[in-house]
Amino acid sequence: MSKIIDKAVSFVHKAKKWMSFFVLILMSIIVAIAIVELGIILYLDIFDPTDDVIFLEIDELFRIFSFFFIILIGFELVETVEMYFKDNIIHAEVVLLVAVIAVSRKVILLDLEKYDPLAIIGLGFIILALGGCYWFIKQSYRVKT
Repeated sequence: MSKIIDKAVSFVHKAKKWMSFFVLILMSIIVAIAIVELGIILYLDIFDPTDDVIFLEIDELFRIFSFFFIILIGFELVETVEMYFKDNIIHAEVVLLVAVIAVSRKVILLDLEKYDPLAIIGLGFIILALGGCYWFIKQSYRVKT
């Protein structure tokens, strides 16, 4: 019975490795497509003949910065999957960085007039909690070394 369980566990680990590899490839493709799309949007916004402004307008800048943050989140997610693929461990620090980047993106693009003040206070607590978690993880690394 023990051999059957060992074979089943081994099969599950191999399947998990292949699925992680597949997710890594898909995430890389998605990030590459997002980079190409960012380049196209940037080109079209800068060289728009109907626009009488030489440079980008503020709403165009927000849209482009939003794309940059999405790409950064994609990079961090690819790194998370890559680390999991290599070490079979999910590193909390990288996951927290993804969350910090996502919340930072939300804060930078936040239109304060659209949201209830209570929702903005809640977002502030999320920022403090993520910062605190990240600080504790960094402190735990310092204690170990």
